[in-house]
Amino acid sequence: MDFEKKEFYGIVAKAKKQMQITIDQDCNVADTKPDVEKMIQTRGMVKIQETEMMIDRVRMKGEFLFQGLYGTNDTATFLESLEYSLPFEEYVHIDGVLPSDYVKVQYTIDDINTVLINSRKISIRVLLTFTFQVTEEMREEGIIAIHDENVSVLKKDIQVTDLIVNKKDLARLKEELILPANKANIYQVLWTQVDIENLQAKIAEHMIEIQGSMHVFVLYLGEDAQMPVQYARWEIPVDTQLECYECMPGMIGKIGMSLGGQQLEVRPDEDGEERVISLEVTIDCDIKIYEDHKITYVDDGCSMEKTLIPEYHMFDFETLIGKNQAVMKSGKRFRMEQESGKLLQVLSVKGSVTVDDMEITEQGMSVEGVWMADVLYLSTEDTTPVMSSSYMEPFTFFVETKNLSGNEDYQLDVRVDQMSAVPTEGGEIEIRTAILFDFISFHKTRQRIMTDIKEEALDYEKIRKIPGIVGYVVKEGDTLWSIAKTYFTTVESIREQNEEVGEIKPGDKLLIVKEIGIFQ
Repeated sequence: MDFEKKEFYGIVAKAKKQMQITIDQDCNVADTKPDVEKMIQTRGMVKIQETEMMIDRVRMKGEFLFQGLYGTNDTATFLESLEYSLPFEEYVHIDGVLPSDYVKVQYTIDDINTVLINSRKISIRVLLTFTFQVTEEMREEGIIAIHDENVSVLKKDIQVTDLIVNKKDLARLKEELILPANKANIYQVLWTQVDIENLQAKIAEHMIEIQGSMHVFVLYLGEDAQMPVQYARWEIPVDTQLECYECMPGMIGKIGMSLGGQQLEVRPDEDGEERVISLEVTIDCDIKIYEDHKITYVDDGCSMEKTLIPEYHMFDFETLIGKNQAVMKSGKRFRMEQESGKLLQVLSVKGSVTVDDMEITEQGMSVEGVWMADVLYLSTEDTTPVMSSSYMEPFTFFVETKNLSGNEDYQLDVRVDQMSAVPTEGGEIEIRTAILFDFISFHKTRQRIMTDIKEEALDYEKIRKIPGIVGYVVKEGDTLWSIAKTYFTTVESIREQNEEVGEIKPGDKLLIVKEIGIFQ
């Protein structure tokens, strides 16, 4: 028997688990750095170097890249920065995972705490929460057509959302930044901050278009004895593309984007003065591209000349039922708790968001969490011209999506899309934030698919026991196909014997005539 097969492919959610870890490490200040008087601002990022899937557990190895801006006892400069790499290796137990599975790891920085042991040693304590999303790759070849005129087939249609692209990629941005004319030449870069805002990804023909804006802040020591601490800002449009051969307009994209590595180098300009900054930034992209379409496959086969014995495997088909990008905008005033001096000017704002709880309803998802802001600013205090303060605010936001039952596979990515800070009257500061919620959900349907079909000789003794003609009352769950197989006939024959028969229902009466050609 000649039949045609198609490979069914999908990735389905298998397990999800959170794990919190603490990194404690004492770090010495490099001999080339001045003594630490006070830590002004800290930050960090996680770099996952390796993940290994095992039976019932996942091994994760990486490092936490710590950066700190601190005040010194050097009255000429007041400021310095330091960096440390804090390695970690963890095992997380997850029942049912296999070496062949795939894991996506996300993290949030819950807390960075520094304690000054002495002017040459710092105790760093970092609290991290990791989320492990394990998925399973499913591949199966199913029969979609049987090329035999003596075989009747029962076909099924199913609307599915196929995963077309599943990969990680990097969008690279390169810029040359020129200091404004009113700024002093760069002697030493102290602190940089790069933010990507209003990022949007659009699926085009054979590519993904990424647009947004990049904000760059640089705090540096300048070649100006009267004003040693200087800063500069730039806003640069982002317009770049990623190659994606399988992509076509109309496909459905779920593209997670986050700021990756940054490299900054100061170079001389044409006059030999240190006024040019070469900046290279990467945007980490987690790309999933889906396509909605109908699949038709063979569910059963029947022949009047031989007995057909199908083989089936179960397969999980996924259908997109909800997708939404929503933005929560808020403005909140905070009382500034300054140790000394007054705020002269906001230099930069670093925002982050943590999700604490999610609840699925029929109309969408309720999300609870906290957004945080670290504000770096100029102060009137001579000995501490640059200071920092931190703020946080809990939130509840509802992401609307219809037809949810709570049993769907879903993905929710939350990130700060914009954040700014403006001083107000009365010693307050207003922080304005826009938080992006990117939500997608799928309904999983488990169906049998025919993977093979074998042939055997007819059981004539069994067929002889079937009545030649029978009046049949349709029962619950009956189909024309199941009735035809039971009474050794065809769907076409039943329709011929019962004029005007269409969709049958329980209680309908049918005349059924057995096929007798094999006995002639």
